[in-house]
Amino acid sequence: MSKPSVIIVGSGAGGSVMAWRLAKAGHPVLILERGRNLFPGLEQGKRHFHTHFSNDEVKAGRYFENQDPVLEPRTSRTQDEASQNVERSFVGDVNNLPATVGGGTVHWDAKVPRFWTQDFKGRSLYGPVDGANVADWPLTYGELAPYYDAVERRLGVQGDRAQMPAHTLKQAPRRHQFAMAPNPPMYSGKIMSAGARSLGYEPYPFPMAVNSRHHDGRPACNSCGFCSGFGCPIHARGGALSFLPKALAAGAELRDRCFVHKIRVSRDGKRAKTVAYIDRHGRKREAHADIIVLAASAIETARLLLLSHDHKHPHGLGNRSDQVGRNLMFHYFTLGVGVFEQPVHSWIGPSTTVTMDDFVGPDVAAGSAAGLPYLKGGICEVGAGLTLLQEAAIYASLPQSFGLEHKTLMKDLALRDHLSAIQLVGEDMPQLANRVDLDPQIRDFHGFPVPRITHSSHQFELAASAYYSPKLAAICQAAPGSISSAVGVIPLVPGAPASDIEGPNSTAHIMGTARMGTDPHSSVCDQFGRVHEVENLFLADGSVFASSGGFNPTVTIMALAMRAADHIAGRPPLG
Repeated sequence: MSKPSVIIVGSGAGGSVMAWRLAKAGHPVLILERGRNLFPGLEQGKRHFHTHFSNDEVKAGRYFENQDPVLEPRTSRTQDEASQNVERSFVGDVNNLPATVGGGTVHWDAKVPRFWTQDFKGRSLYGPVDGANVADWPLTYGELAPYYDAVERRLGVQGDRAQMPAHTLKQAPRRHQFAMAPNPPMYSGKIMSAGARSLGYEPYPFPMAVNSRHHDGRPACNSCGFCSGFGCPIHARGGALSFLPKALAAGAELRDRCFVHKIRVSRDGKRAKTVAYIDRHGRKREAHADIIVLAASAIETARLLLLSHDHKHPHGLGNRSDQVGRNLMFHYFTLGVGVFEQPVHSWIGPSTTVTMDDFVGPDVAAGSAAGLPYLKGGICEVGAGLTLLQEAAIYASLPQSFGLEHKTLMKDLALRDHLSAIQLVGEDMPQLANRVDLDPQIRDFHGFPVPRITHSSHQFELAASAYYSPKLAAICQAAPGSISSAVGVIPLVPGAPASDIEGPNSTAHIMGTARMGTDPHSSVCDQFGRVHEVENLFLADGSVFASSGGFNPTVTIMALAMRAADHIAGRPPLG
């Protein structure tokens, strides 16, 4: 008997892993990606392929890899604006992710910390939070750990288990050492680490999907300095491209520039049958499959489910619970910046080679002082910096800073070489009112409603940012060579005054909108990402997250996708 056919919508972190695992198991797999293929030769399954997207600072400003905010805008508003029936207060780029083959991993900084044991059972361990929709995941860290191991082996993750703090290994146990040793740390990371250690914190090498030696046919990182936000011209960085070539070599088919706009279901509404899409030539087409997987990102997956409404699912596919689009989570970012007397070269090397997780929490005492049951922060990215174009943009924003004045600023201040930062990736509370729905008026260039983001921060994020900010500043001040009077802390918090747009846009971490759970009345899919109402429709991206944790989400997306693929293929679970 032939294997069931599979259509996967999206070729990013979750879609690539799903395609590889299912194609390897013998399933006919078709991958539909709305963006371009920037990697000639990849579609043919070639082991060595080129890239059109590398370390060019101008490309990001031209939306080279991202969706165009004019042709495919998003809209946004705050919760207060929604309560006043304001339809939108912004149109444009609202946390756009790359719309290209490989998804967000074409320009991610490849940080792969695991979620902790406590993240999967937040409601059971710490109870509810007023005004938030806190829930347990329907699986445990122990069930996901073997898939973390398997994904890390395929990605090629560098790190050092021996340098990880005991509390980290207690919360995220590891059976194996990392695939390779850490790269040499950035100088700025070293001096910021010294400041952290002097205050009793425990920084350690950041687990990264970046080669420190030749691995899987890819070279070692050469520390070129263009990492986060850029393509890797030598393919030293892992990601979706660690899985896609192997999926294609195993028989999967990739079609780029194919925009999926509807999932059609059977007459009884219980099975997904057809994917309707617009191909690269603007033609309306359909494809049929036995199993359909959505891996388009948390915002776009919610949008597609809502666009797929019909008489059996009048409010959107899988939305009888009214949970599709709700519980949208970002991470709040709080940034401590140190200015140093001597150049610290923070832009050289992979983005932030050092991390620390002393601020993950929970902190019950700090929470009580803020009128909350606890506060949680998240992992810290230690030693970040600026590129040349970013520095130029900062000077250009100053009054009268054009022409000769701008040139003088670029020559004399050279902030890029004297700045180093520590960035807290803070946990964002899920809220029913933070959601994605369809804008009632704004359409994309295909003529379909664009996603509308309604988001405001909970008091939890605002209090946590205020609580951890002085701690970040203290680390900057304690770092050797810092000019303490110039040290500041910048909270990049979604929902803070005058930052309702910049807050969410400061992070590419998008979660929730179709959370997994055991109860179909309060969740959209089960522990394997299968939509409760549609037996052959699966979700394989950040939409399924029940909580955001305080960690970069990509490796968890990949581990969940691999676990779901094994379930679809009828394989026994790893471990």
